[in-house]
Amino acid sequence: MIIFTWLQTAVLVFASLMLHEWAHVFAVRFMGGKIEKVGFFPLGMMAKARRLETLHSWERYVIYAAGPAANLATALWAFATSHISYVGIAWLDELAFYNVVLGIFNLTPALPLDGGRLALQFLGNRIGILRASRFITRLGIAISYAFIALGIIQAVLFPFNITLLCAGLFIKHKNKTIAPELQAAFHLAISGKNSPHRARTLTIKELPLPAETEIKHAFERLTGDYFITFHIDGKKEYPLREQTLINYIFKHGITGTVGEIHAIRLLSR
Repeated sequence: MIIFTWLQTAVLVFASLMLHEWAHVFAVRFMGGKIEKVGFFPLGMMAKARRLETLHSWERYVIYAAGPAANLATALWAFATSHISYVGIAWLDELAFYNVVLGIFNLTPALPLDGGRLALQFLGNRIGILRASRFITRLGIAISYAFIALGIIQAVLFPFNITLLCAGLFIKHKNKTIAPELQAAFHLAISGKNSPHRARTLTIKELPLPAETEIKHAFERLTGDYFITFHIDGKKEYPLREQTLINYIFKHGITGTVGEIHAIRLLSR
């Protein structure tokens, strides 16, 4: 009987994980992205997608939210079906529980979870991708310590149950090592704005910037869904467009201030 219970639990958890990941796969393909591979890792499955930088902002929101949405919808269906029967169906209640847990867990604002991707997408368009990446990874590490602490308590109260501890260690490891992936994603996002079907639809975001602002800090303000135009000291006569900033960085490096770029441009006129 115990073996059957464990087997049923394993099947339901695996089915919930499969549902979650294949919801992402379907969303990526439906929106026009590409799936490189779907792999397994200690806490479940993970699909690796590409060409997301060529998609519109709302399409990426749909892709990131698809997994948790599928889990929560399944939980609602399972719970409703079980209790409409008036007698309750145990395995449906169990399925609802696992999907609620999985859906809420994945909405945690920590990378590489869906909540972290959603938060990075949201903040990246408001404060810049690189600044948002730095904030989200620090938040992820803080969240990982909270999971680890709760996991230790869980292991003491419920022997052999180290789910939260494993989740915390996994989130901590990923946020400690995810910087190269985020930097690559940043460069893809910036270059993806120049794809023909996106460049026509993106709007310009105007930002005032003091002349003494370091070039690297201005570079960190670039987003994946807007073309940024900086107005040095709030003056709009000679706007500093992001492509001009990028060209200067390629030619002269990332040291110096935006005021120096502005002065060079004035002298060249």
